[in-house]
Amino acid sequence: MKRLLLCFLCFGSISGLIITSGYCQSIEEILNNSSPSNQTSRDRPSEENSQSTLKRQPGEYTDTAANDAFFSLQLGTFRNQQAADRQIIKLQEKGYEPYIFQSVNSRNQTIYAVRIGKYESYQSAAEAVPAVKQKVDTPILITHYNSLKTAAPERFKPARVKEAEPKFAAKSPETEPTEPETEEDMAPTHQKKPVDEQPQAEIERPAGAGSLEDRINRLESEIDKLKEADRVRKELQMTEEEAREEEEQVLEAAGDEYYLVGGGNIEFSYAFGYTYQEYNAIKESVRVEDVADHTIRNSISASYGLTKNITLGASIPFVYKYHRVGTGDSEEEEDLGDLNLHWRYQPFKPNLDFPTIIFNGGFTIPVGRSPYDIDPNEELSTSSGMYSTNIGISVSHVADPVVVFGSLSGVYRFDVDNIDQIRGEGILDEVDPGPGIGVGLGLAYALSYKLNLNISFNYSYSFETDYEYKNIPDAESGTSASASMRLGAGYRLSRRADLNLYFGIPITDTGSFSFSMSTPIEFEL
Repeated sequence: MKRLLLCFLCFGSISGLIITSGYCQSIEEILNNSSPSNQTSRDRPSEENSQSTLKRQPGEYTDTAANDAFFSLQLGTFRNQQAADRQIIKLQEKGYEPYIFQSVNSRNQTIYAVRIGKYESYQSAAEAVPAVKQKVDTPILITHYNSLKTAAPERFKPARVKEAEPKFAAKSPETEPTEPETEEDMAPTHQKKPVDEQPQAEIERPAGAGSLEDRINRLESEIDKLKEADRVRKELQMTEEEAREEEEQVLEAAGDEYYLVGGGNIEFSYAFGYTYQEYNAIKESVRVEDVADHTIRNSISASYGLTKNITLGASIPFVYKYHRVGTGDSEEEEDLGDLNLHWRYQPFKPNLDFPTIIFNGGFTIPVGRSPYDIDPNEELSTSSGMYSTNIGISVSHVADPVVVFGSLSGVYRFDVDNIDQIRGEGILDEVDPGPGIGVGLGLAYALSYKLNLNISFNYSYSFETDYEYKNIPDAESGTSASASMRLGAGYRLSRRADLNLYFGIPITDTGSFSFSMSTPIEFEL
């Protein structure tokens, strides 16, 4: 009776161990073992399983798309070619050979993707990522070589290797116990109860386990796609630096006071301007003559970025004037104009959430023909003839899709004395010019990466000017005001050169207009 009881106890222990070992597997193992593919593989001979194991080595990547044969590492996407070129330079300094893949996205926007390498498989591209990350501090994507499409990781997962498991595990002689542990072990073989051992793989699985695995795999695939799509979307979004560069390009076309030259860079600019003014003049107290003034300015300027937020510069114009009275009398003159020394200072770091503020100022030195050193009845002047200084502030802000800009400035002109100029009304001895203020407001819009438009309104007001004569009483001129509208366009010729065009229409004066153009070229030192 004792032996029979021991047999039942041993039978219960062995059954518990088998069932426990089967249900202690991980969920992933249970799902894998319950899939139709695994069930089919268990029905195959062991030789077939061994052959399939030799054909697919662990870690092998399979590419299912024949057209996506090559891969590359993408280190940034830009809507601004200038920003992409800077990334190229940084990678070249680190010893890489980068290139730009240019394409058009779904919004019909030109995208400049900076990439390195041409890999024959996804695995080789993935193995190169850690080495690149040690040198480059930027997000890295594995993309197809000939498109903007990101290579989806789930399409290149390692092939799974199924280990062949025997139905019955034979005990090794070294692991067999040398001494019997129970009375059942000491019993004769013909007295031991047979135990129906069931292999681990044949344990019943819950119904629908295969379909559950398929759902999990599909869910993981969709999650991976969403992650990659979100990553690509973030890469294609304009960064704050790119947005600032586009804003600077637009503001450069609006006016010099709205932008700075990069720290350590120097910018040369050539500007051409033409102004036409027509008015009526009374001659000999009885005749009214039509007067036309033509003025052409050719200016050369240079600006240097002392730091990232301080720019210093100078400009000098060469002026040609043509003055015609009626149909007969005419005069012309050509000489230098006023030398202008200027500075611009940005006190706060640019931020897309707040307006950009730039303080500016300058000092004007008369160089050309002064109106107080000539015979006003016979000659023309090409400069103002007086020293002056100005200070102002400019504000700009991106209000997508336009850039709003405005400025406020003031000018102080110094007195001119000891003139001793003979005029028709008397001998002029001293001039005390009044100060002036100016206001500007405008909008700019970027039509594309290369072309932008702007429109602005400008208003200036000058206070009274006092004239002191030697032989007659002093005189005083009244105040004056002028307003004009200006239409402008900027076109990017290259990464370093732009072309800006302006057309001005006076509001307070009739019969006059102005046209100008400038071509700033920036160099990195």
